[in-house]
Formats: sequence, structure tokens, C-alpha cells
Amino acid sequence: MCAIFERSAFALLCSCAVCVGAAEPKQDDAVAIVLEILRGGDRQMQAAAIAMVKEMPGSDVTVALGKELPNLSAAGQVQLLSALGDRGDAAALPVVVTAAQAKDPSVRIAALRAVGQLGDASSVELLARAAATSAGEEQKAARASLYRLRGADVDAAILAGISKADAKTKIELIGSVGERNIRPGVSALLQTAKDADRNVRIESLRVLKVVAGPEDLPALVELLINAQSSSDRSEAQKTVAAVAHKIQDKGRQAQAVLAVLPSVKEVQNRCALLSVLGKIGDDGALPVLTAALKENNAEVQTAAIRALADWPTAEPAADLLNVAERSDNQVHRILALRGFVHLLGLESKRPADETLAMYKKAMSLSTDTGEKKKVLAGLANTKSAAAMQMAADYLDDETLFEEAGFATVRIAEGIHADFPQQAMGMLKRIVQTAKSDAVRRRAQEAIDGIERPADARGRSSEKENQ
Repeated sequence: MCAIFERSAFALLCSCAVCVGAAEPKQDDAVAIVLEILRGGDRQMQAAAIAMVKEMPGSDVTVALGKELPNLSAAGQVQLLSALGDRGDAAALPVVVTAAQAKDPSVRIAALRAVGQLGDASSVELLARAAATSAGEEQKAARASLYRLRGADVDAAILAGISKADAKTKIELIGSVGERNIRPGVSALLQTAKDADRNVRIESLRVLKVVAGPEDLPALVELLINAQSSSDRSEAQKTVAAVAHKIQDKGRQAQAVLAVLPSVKEVQNRCALLSVLGKIGDDGALPVLTAALKENNAEVQTAAIRALADWPTAEPAADLLNVAERSDNQVHRILALRGFVHLLGLESKRPADETLAMYKKAMSLSTDTGEKKKVLAGLANTKSAAAMQMAADYLDDETLFEEAGFATVRIAEGIHADFPQQAMGMLKRIVQTAKSDAVRRRAQEAIDGIERPADARGRSSEKENQ
């Protein structure tokens, strides 16, 4: 009986919808019918009624629907809240804000989403606090709405709220500065990056990567020098490097760091600045780093080696090789060798035979199995018959045969087009003699991949001839 009533009511609703904008009573009747359907149990009818709600104009309709919201089931409230949000009528905001405090989590989530559509600067605190005190889908809804709030005063309200908020809410507000790309927020974040709460400091540094510009680099370098902990220091280094990379002239990206480095004598801070030079990768900093290799302090030397090992091009390879060959410090030799091998794998204009000679040098300097495996892993990225043979020379080594096998197979695949007989011969040799089942399978897969296209071309030619 109820279902029959709802369907007949919906028919009347459709009739009323045709008269949208006509006499007021018909619109009131339509609202009443929508509410009756939402109170019922027919989901299909409810979905259709909600669709009609989105098209019914007038703030009086919004207010009437909002008044009935608390009387609906949780499912009905969720549907109506979604419709009220889509209507975009701010007259619904008070009831939506109230619903954001509901006991049912699904209702709170729907209300928070609607606040993002209807809210303004006055909604900032509600959303930030909701994000700070919830988790899961509710937190996602609060954050998404905070990020999408519209209005000329919203950004200003976010910035004004930061200094007054508790730590967790402050973190949400700071995060929204980044998501909304509020560039005037840099000065506020430079202050919160010194906050007593570690999480506030870290979030501030993360967001500064987004909103800070090259003109802010001196202040960011100052934050790095005065970092309160190792985690702060690490995050500050990433921030300085990220903002430095916004400078289009790559030869000027490290200037802010280089400007203060000579006056910094404290070892920890000096090391932090040297490390960030490696992350920036400005070639103008290379003389400073190579000079630091010769300083008397071992920590400073370590920082310089790590910075050169992080370099985005192969240019410092010779400096690292020199350390690996001549340093009296075992740690420095290992770090330099690892960096040297890493740089060998970067794009370079070196002739193939010169690169191969460098890999042989790296292998001769490797004193343990782990380092030799790293060399073979790097060698696998080269493309020359000589490199394939070098990798194959270690196939009988009991400690390296698997890494040597994978490297040989990869090189063979890369050079097959230029050296088909040598590459295929090596792959077949590995299938027959390799000590590792995994390596044999990988070699057979390479053979199959090389032969399959030829078979496919042959079958295609046969079909054309037929």
C-alpha cells in the first residue's frame, strides 16, 4: 500500500515539476511529496525524488527541505544532504553544519562534503577541526571540503586561523595552504616551521616546497641551519632543494646556499649545507664540494662525498674515483665507490670502451661481494659486446653467478640488434650452463622474445603469399 502511495505521489511530483516557477502552492506540494518519498523505503523512488530536488529553485524550498532533514532516516539524510550541496544554496548551510555533528558517521561525511559546496570563510574552522579529529572517509571528506571552499575571504581565514589553532588543527590548516597554493602564506609557514610541535614543523616545511619561491631561499636556508632535529634538517634540505629548482637558470640554483656556506663553521650545519648542494645539483657548487673533500674534518668529507654521489650528472665521477682509490678512511672509500658506480650509470657522452674501463676499475676496487654485485647491476645498463663478456666472466664465480647471469642477459638483449650472433650465442650458453634456475628462465625468455617477432613476420608473409 505504501509503495502504491509513493508511486502515485511521485507522479504528482513530476506534474509539479513541470510547473516549476508557477504558483507557490504547487512548489510547496512538490516539497511535501519529496519529503514523503524520502521517508519511505523505495530507494529507486528516493533517488528520483532527490534528482528532482536539485532542479527545484528557490531558497524557500531549500529552507523547507532543511527543516525536515533531522526527521529522515540516516540514509534519507545522506541523500538529502547531497542534494542540498548540489543545489548550491547557502541557505542550507546552518542545517548542514548541524548535521556535521550527527552521531551517524555516514551523515557526518555527507554533511562535510556539502559544507565544501555551500560553505565560506566561516566554515574553515569547522572543517579543519573535523579533519584534525577524525580518520578515514570522514577525514578525507573534511579535507576535500576545506581545499575546495570558495570565497574571497577563505584563504585569509585559513591563514588567520593557523596561529590560534591547536597543533593537530594547525597541521590541517597548513596542509590546506599547500593544497590551495596560498602563496601569501609563506611568511606564516616560516614561523610555524619553528613551532614547538615537531609535526607542525615538518608539515610547514613540506608545504613550503609548494608555496615558497626563489626569493624565500635565504629564509629557508636559515631554517635549515637552525633545524631542531635530524628529521627537521632532512625535510629542510628537501625544501631548499625543491625551491632552488624553481630557478630557471640552473647556474644560479645554489647561490643562496653558497652565499652563507663560508660563514658557517659549526660542523653539523656545514654538513647540512654541503648535503643540500648535492640535492640541488648546480655545477657551480662542484668546486666547493671537491674542496670540502680535502678538509680536515671527517664528517665534512663524508657530507661532500655523499653530495657528489647524489649528483644528477656523471661529472664528479673522477673525484669520487680518486677518493675510492686513495682515501685512508674505509667508510669514505666505500661511499665514494658506491657513488662512482651510481654515476657511471647516468647518461654520458663517454665512449663505451671508456665506460667499460671504469666498471673494470670499480670491480678491482670492490673488496666485498656486496660491492661487486652493485658493479654488476650497474654494468647491466651498458650496451656493448665487451660489457656482455665482462659480465659473463663472472658466471662461474660462486658468489656472483646469479647477478652476473642477469647482467649478461640484459646486456645481450640490449645489443642483439647490432650483434645478433654474439648475443644469441651468449643467451643459449646461459640456458645450457647457468647455475641459477632463475637466470636460465630469464635467458630463455629473452631468446623467445627475440625469436617471436621473426616467427610472426614469417607467418604474415605466408598469409600475404596465399
